[in-house]
Amino acid sequence: MIAHSVRGIIDFLQAQICYQLFITPILFPLEREYREFARRACDFLQKERTETLHFDMPRHHVVHHFAQQRSKGAKRILIAHGWMSRAAYMARLIRALHKEGFDVFALDFPAHGEAKGMQLPWIDAVDVLHQVFNHLGPFYAVIGHSFGGSMLLNTLNLASQYTRWNIQREPEHVVLLASPTRMNTPVIRLARQFRLTAKGYLLLRQVFRQKAVVDLKRLDFRYYIPHAQIPFLCVHGENDTVIKPCESIVFCEHYQHASLSLLPNMDHVSILLDNRVEEVVCDFLLK
Repeated sequence: MIAHSVRGIIDFLQAQICYQLFITPILFPLEREYREFARRACDFLQKERTETLHFDMPRHHVVHHFAQQRSKGAKRILIAHGWMSRAAYMARLIRALHKEGFDVFALDFPAHGEAKGMQLPWIDAVDVLHQVFNHLGPFYAVIGHSFGGSMLLNTLNLASQYTRWNIQREPEHVVLLASPTRMNTPVIRLARQFRLTAKGYLLLRQVFRQKAVVDLKRLDFRYYIPHAQIPFLCVHGENDTVIKPCESIVFCEHYQHASLSLLPNMDHVSILLDNRVEEVVCDFLLK
């Protein structure tokens, strides 16, 4: 009896800790092979952006603008980075799209990059994207890596169901780079890393439900795709073990307006450094 009670307390505490870690971007030192890329990417951001926009609502976030100086009517593109990342790390894609004549806006989510904050619950990320959509849009295309792509999909999904997240004009194209298309995927991954028991996992899911402002079942992309018409491109590295390619494959199997690009010899991080990604994305947006 006592052992059972102790196990229950441990499960409860582990679930609470897991949730706090899930919403806290911990800045680990970069692996040696990526440090030079990160340095150059940050230098590029500092030197090449035409303006830096700070917004305090709904949470402090920063948008780095790379304007087309000779074309005031250029099509706008929004880029959203991944978890524990920053706008600067999307530098190669920013450069390629700007070179193609697009007006590029790169977002630093709260608690990332140059934005203030310590934690970022998923609903805050959606609220920030909703604000950016309506304040800086309309966007010809929106592009997200990993967490950023997942939050773009969630924003469009919720906008199709609730007036609170209504988007004045939806983007014409969406690109997801190594993004989880099902919200439970990163949660399950974290639970496995912490070796939660079945009871602990159920408690973790309960914490997520308690913190949510909507029924989490409504985040299932199957609520979005029956009426959606926006073309999606899902790009995934075949060697990605962080967010497995099945996330893109499953989405593309269900959504008739989605196309899939699986690239060999590419993982979750190298997708940001590989020129094949720039080529595939530019081809999709320019065709």
